[in-house]
Amino acid sequence: MRTVWDKIQKIINIILPAIGIGLMIFYEVCDTSCSYLQGTFAGVDLKYIGIVFMAALLAISLPPASRYETPVNHLRTMLLAGALGGEILLIHFQIVHETYCPFCIAFGLCILILFTSNIGKMNKYIAAGSLVVGVVVFWLFFDGSVLPLYS
Repeated sequence: MRTVWDKIQKIINIILPAIGIGLMIFYEVCDTSCSYLQGTFAGVDLKYIGIVFMAALLAISLPPASRYETPVNHLRTMLLAGALGGEILLIHFQIVHETYCPFCIAFGLCILILFTSNIGKMNKYIAAGSLVVGVVVFWLFFDGSVLPLYS
């Protein structure tokens, strides 16, 4: 039997990835302080990584997962915890360079809300391991720069 929280969680798991995709699309046309920030993950622009990531979260939230509930929850746990680990480094990058992107921060907030709303169904060991892996992988493969735009 589905509780009210399960229904709210399902809505969150659909709406926030859609918002995240929208944020990355708008980030593409950003002409404020965001345009100073550039970043890649293993040579791929972070905007595209963000869109693919949120599309994957959205895809695993759409079909009824009753038959595959446990593997889907584990996959969601790994994706969200790993992304949260990566976001820690990305926010740190903005703080160190004192250049902030509202789209990037909002995207990170989407990940944080998704993580906290799903934490009750997460395997804590998988979440902890994935968070550490996310930090390490982003530390190894993230390449960012702050390019001043002169006019």
